Amino acid sequence: MYSGIIKITLAALIWGIAYPLTKLALNDVPPLLFGFLRFFTAAVFFMITTASMPLSKIEKEDKRDFVKLAFWGVFVLVVAMNYGLIWAPGIVASILSGTPPLFTVILAAYFFKEKIKVSHLISIILAITGCTLLGGDLSYNIEVENYKVLLGCFIVVIPQFAWAMYSIIGKKVSAKYDWRLVCRDSFALGAAMLLLPAIIESAFYGFGSWNTKTLLILLYLALMNSVVTYSLWNSALKAVPVTTAGFLIYLQPISGAVMSYYLFDEKLNTVGFVGTALIFVALTFVLLDKNK
Repeated sequence: MYSGIIKITLAALIWGIAYPLTKLALNDVPPLLFGFLRFFTAAVFFMITTASMPLSKIEKEDKRDFVKLAFWGVFVLVVAMNYGLIWAPGIVASILSGTPPLFTVILAAYFFKEKIKVSHLISIILAITGCTLLGGDLSYNIEVENYKVLLGCFIVVIPQFAWAMYSIIGKKVSAKYDWRLVCRDSFALGAAMLLLPAIIESAFYGFGSWNTKTLLILLYLALMNSVVTYSLWNSALKAVPVTTAGFLIYLQPISGAVMSYYLFDEKLNTVGFVGTALIFVALTFVLLDKNK
């Protein structure tokens, strides 16, 4: 139990840095190409360490779940995260990265027939209001039109929904298969889904301007934010309740906010802090109710 908590804590802190680092890299390279290379590199790592190809050792009836895992955990996450970060400030995206437990309530109602309570609806309203206030906090990003920043903020909410889907499907899959196989197939299949869109994107916008900084960010995200964090998460889910894991996700925005301040000098004013508070109040209501 305690080792699982330590694993998720480390994963959350490492994940938080992904948003500002990705935003920094996207100044030089196309979003989908960068996402494809990140997860393809991670997939190759797991294929080498497991000495196996994608979907090997996976039973036929479970392959569909692995495709879903790759679709939500890689394809949707990369498309929405990388394109949203073109306009969304890194600090806002990092704060929003703590919201997957909110979507878990909605998904649990659909998959497990759990009832959505009045407190859940209030939490959703609070979270949406908080997101709107965050998107409107433009004191540090006046060079971008307001509507673009607001749109970018709502786009980066989509990866949080995708991660909630990944967690629900991954909980089922991880109970049956070794976490390294889960990572191998979700990364490999997700990279395969991104390949054609990345080629089309590159045909229109080119391959970007690669330099040492961009390559180091790519390697960091592929190894630390893909290999290490997904490994920590998948292995920890076998010992840690989903509710506990949800509380620990609170740590994720901290490292991202610190890195955004360091890289882009981004900071929140009063409106941004109020929006952040509303999001965390909404999450606390959901998680406390679920734990109860």
